[in-house]
Amino acid sequence: MSEIQQLLGRMPVQQIAQQAGVGEDEARQAIEAIVPALVGGMRANAHDTAGAQSLAGALGAHAGHLDERLAGSIDPGDGQKIVRNVFGDNTEQIARAAGGGSALGGIIQKVLPIVAPIVIAWIANKFSGQGGQGGQPQAPEQGGFGLDDLLGGILGGGAPSPQGGGQQQSGGGPLGPLGDILGGLLGGGRR
Repeated sequence: MSEIQQLLGRMPVQQIAQQAGVGEDEARQAIEAIVPALVGGMRANAHDTAGAQSLAGALGAHAGHLDERLAGSIDPGDGQKIVRNVFGDNTEQIARAAGGGSALGGIIQKVLPIVAPIVIAWIANKFSGQGGQGGQPQAPEQGGFGLDDLLGGILGGGAPSPQGGGQQQSGGGPLGPLGDILGGLLGGGRR
């Protein structure tokens, strides 16, 4: 089982559906569509120093809070902040693209601020357990274990592509064509 599948398997779909005011099947589809894009967006932002430092700070703030998030302790305001930091002004476009241009895009926008704190807490726990010092994630160092390695591993992509953006090749991997959209919109790093 891939790491992205493990993450998807941990999602409290029923709680997310209730909080978003949508059906469980719709919530599940939205979660499966947007979680890889959220991780991919974080990876794109980690490709420049300021983005990596911002993400490392966010991971430090969310480390150790996964069980709370899975139990329903989610602040949608915090989720909106995470989404804004990852996708910027492109959130609506990315939600539409992840939803395949269907009504799922609107549902994705409802679940995204609920799912984002769970995703970042899960990544924070992985990062602090593998590469952080004293439970606090550190910004990646040249040639060392870093955010891009971790996020690429979660996506199943490993090392970043030489073309920048760090996304899977066109149409491949867990992001599929959405990887191209993320790379184009985020340009390999927003910060």
